[in-house]
Amino acid sequence: PEADSARRSPGGRRGARGPRRGGAPAAAMDPAARETIVEEVSGRRFQVDAGGFWQVHRLAAQTLTDALLDALAEAGADALDPDSWHLDLYGGVGLFAAAVAAAGGPSTRITTVESDPRATEHAGENLAEWVGARAETGRVDRWLAQLQTSASAAERARLERGVVVLDPPRAGAGRDVVERIADLRPAHVAYVACDPVALARDLATFRGLGYDARSVHGFDLFPHSHHVESVALLTREGSGR
Repeated sequence: PEADSARRSPGGRRGARGPRRGGAPAAAMDPAARETIVEEVSGRRFQVDAGGFWQVHRLAAQTLTDALLDALAEAGADALDPDSWHLDLYGGVGLFAAAVAAAGGPSTRITTVESDPRATEHAGENLAEWVGARAETGRVDRWLAQLQTSASAAERARLERGVVVLDPPRAGAGRDVVERIADLRPAHVAYVACDPVALARDLATFRGLGYDARSVHGFDLFPHSHHVESVALLTREGSGR
């Protein structure tokens, strides 16, 4: 960020900061300014705060994006029905939402939900080329609860034809979020997990709510550690897909 070379005077007015005695002029940094960096995945540029969340392994974002697209391909050609509504939960700066939108086409309807307002702001910028993409700030459990009560019959029908992508923190999504997702009855769920134990627990909850795990793929993105990233594809029983 650019340095702010002005300061507030005791009277509240902004005045120029003069040079220190015996030294070079001092530049006051704007406390509201944040450094933004740019990451590139699949030829697309993603803005993200320097202190915001991004995968540590330099190839992780591309690896997980490719795994997500492979899972959607496994789900079938109609997984990205142009009339459906897709969700990207714990969406960060829109990495996976962009992958879904690019695969589905310019009018793909997808909403990404993230609790960090700065990440949501970046997601809106990163998804600007897709007219059907929206970025919303909110806690996933509360956002889903509101959607459950406010969605119209037509919106419910679109959600039932869609895909829900979720990339929760290490603790996993948890029963409440899983139950709310299942209540929306999406045809497919793509679950990106950073802890196999939390993933197993949430998959068991999904299984009890009518979702079968079609595939689970693991990735060693933290070499010489016990951490394993996973991408799982779940399909709703009776969805015909």
